[in-house]
Amino acid sequence: MKNIAIRLVLGIALLLWAWDMTFPWQKAMQAEQNRYTQIQHSKTLRVGMINHPLSYFVGANGQEGIEFDLANAFANYLKVKLHIESYPSSEMLFQALKKGEVDIAAAGLLFNLDNVKEFQIGASYYSASWQVVYQKGTQRPYKIEDINGELVIPAGSAVLPILQQIQENNPQLRWVINDQFTQEELLLQVADGKIPYTVATSVDVSAAQHIKPNVAVGFDLTDEAPVVWYLQNNAYSELQAALLEFMHQANETGLVARIEEKYFNHLSRFDYVDSRSYLNAIENTLPKYQHLFEKYRGDLEWQMLAAIAYQESHWDPNATSPTGVRGIMMLTRDTADRMNIKDRTNPEQSVKAGSEYLHLLMSQLPNTIAKEDRIWFGLAAYNMGLGHLIDVRRLTKQLGGDPDNWLDVKKNLPKLAEKRYYSDLKYGYARGFEAFNYVENIRRYYHSIINYQRVKEQSLENKKQETQTVDQDITIKDVEQSQDSKEK
Repeated sequence: MKNIAIRLVLGIALLLWAWDMTFPWQKAMQAEQNRYTQIQHSKTLRVGMINHPLSYFVGANGQEGIEFDLANAFANYLKVKLHIESYPSSEMLFQALKKGEVDIAAAGLLFNLDNVKEFQIGASYYSASWQVVYQKGTQRPYKIEDINGELVIPAGSAVLPILQQIQENNPQLRWVINDQFTQEELLLQVADGKIPYTVATSVDVSAAQHIKPNVAVGFDLTDEAPVVWYLQNNAYSELQAALLEFMHQANETGLVARIEEKYFNHLSRFDYVDSRSYLNAIENTLPKYQHLFEKYRGDLEWQMLAAIAYQESHWDPNATSPTGVRGIMMLTRDTADRMNIKDRTNPEQSVKAGSEYLHLLMSQLPNTIAKEDRIWFGLAAYNMGLGHLIDVRRLTKQLGGDPDNWLDVKKNLPKLAEKRYYSDLKYGYARGFEAFNYVENIRRYYHSIINYQRVKEQSLENKKQETQTVDQDITIKDVEQSQDSKEK
């Protein structure tokens, strides 16, 4: 009887021990399972982002950016709503992810081995590297030893742990952390000679060069690494599996390529001399004609119409080509007659006619072309004629591409100048390579205007706040001095 009692006690103790050992694991498993099902039950996907001119921002069409577009597509894939939480730095974003305040961190975050220990990793969708940046025209640093001064790094930057690792073998490396300016603002300060160096991702550097061409790359601080999304690190991985499957489909269907085309591809066409000339024209020439672009923009943003005019004439109302096109929108005589204008060198008549003609071309495009792509098809037709655009769409279909997808169509534009292709097309030979460059240049000019104005407005706002702070300090000081006088 005693042995039975002992066995019973031991059995209960063993059972309690086993339960004690397994319960935390079961609880963790259940918590992760509940996290995924919570997204389904709440019908909401919470994604943490950082306000950034490429990743996530509020533009003319509302929330935009490569991370936003991808996250919105993933939310649609899960059949839930997207909720964005914005954080000022990657450090704060990762803290929020650890606490479960967001389901995913998506902010142009580079893959880092140290993060693998703490988080689950989603699929990559583009790559970038950390680069040391200096002002063009000053002494270029080619390696760590060439850095003559301190790097200025924004607070909470993901590059800080990398710098700490590099410093172990390079004790002379020094940096200061600035909590007043964003990464973009520090890049622009380097361009203006206000600080000697900073470190930024190659994508950020490329974007800044289109605003301030004096931003120059000294050297790559790290090798190129994939940009990934991060998730909480738990026992279950349903959300990670769903994300990996979504990203696989997004790559297969061309969604990732289309989003990168929208936000990134124009950055690769940087020309220092052209960019300096263009930014000078934005500052000094554009204000003369901005009211016309705003007046006749139609369904376009006025900045797009301005970018087209710059590509056509560099905003010169008296521009004339050897083939007889002229004016700020470089209209042919036939187009001018069709649009009922008398003087092609009159800026208002030219902008009005050019805009109306572009809208006419866009109205003749099939409804199967996505809204965001219609402008690019319209511009191709504006440059080489609607007939040749019809030809390249047919050619794209023959070659197995999607004639409604601008990415598929634009890569076939140069083929319109190749005899093996144009000999079988209805409208024959066309300088399709020129149409390709024409559209790409306009996209680059358009983004440059948008970003230049955004940075200028932010600078004016910063100066206004600084002035208000100084005025407040002066007022406080006057009050204190008045009180001191009364007391005396």
